[in-house]
Amino acid sequence: MSGNVVDIKILDRNYRVMCPDGQETALRDAARQLDERMVDTRTSTKLTNMEQIAIMAALNLCHEWIQEKAAETKKITALEDKIGLLQATIEKAIGNPKAAAAELKSIDAAAKPDSE
Repeated sequence: MSGNVVDIKILDRNYRVMCPDGQETALRDAARQLDERMVDTRTSTKLTNMEQIAIMAALNLCHEWIQEKAAETKKITALEDKIGLLQATIEKAIGNPKAAAAELKSIDAAAKPDSE
């Protein structure tokens, strides 16, 4: 593996990390975000043990990632359902254009963005 050594700072500690070529900026961004999360965790929980702070910050990040993944899955499922309706409507349009026009109106109404 070729790469570079990148110096990062997390919670006032310096680390030297091997990084693949071209990924230095992404690593520094990740380290900066982790540092911010760990500082926030230390401040909000009053924890002083570095390992406990790291675990709490990691748990919070994982929880947020799981929530975002679930929301994206829900959006994908809704889009797949709409695509299925459109495909069925197209197939009907080939055989019965008037029925397809009515179906398109109902799909259009269902496609309107929900208020969140």
